[in-house]
Amino acid sequence: MAEMNQESPTDRPGPFETLGRKIDERPEVQAAEEAVRRAREEFDKAQEAYHRLREEASEGFEHLREKNVGDLIEGAMCFVRKNPGPGVLIAAVLGFFLGRLFSRR
Repeated sequence: MAEMNQESPTDRPGPFETLGRKIDERPEVQAAEEAVRRAREEFDKAQEAYHRLREEASEGFEHLREKNVGDLIEGAMCFVRKNPGPGVLIAAVLGFFLGRLFSRR
């Protein structure tokens, strides 16, 4: 009678499993696997930041819709009074782009 502890042919790894393990042990494959893992982590971070910024922008646009033009102008005037340097810089840049937009060349 044969011993009961002998492995059956289905218990041993097949040639494809053995080859797969050998490939997985290669340094190039491990490096590629690590690079893919890091890329996925960075992608997840970027996706999270995108969703957060999208939500903030949506809330900001909703806030703007609730205001009228007078409130926006008053807010801009308060900003310029508190921060005259950036206010002048913003006005200069805006003037430059409006001049380029409406020039007849």
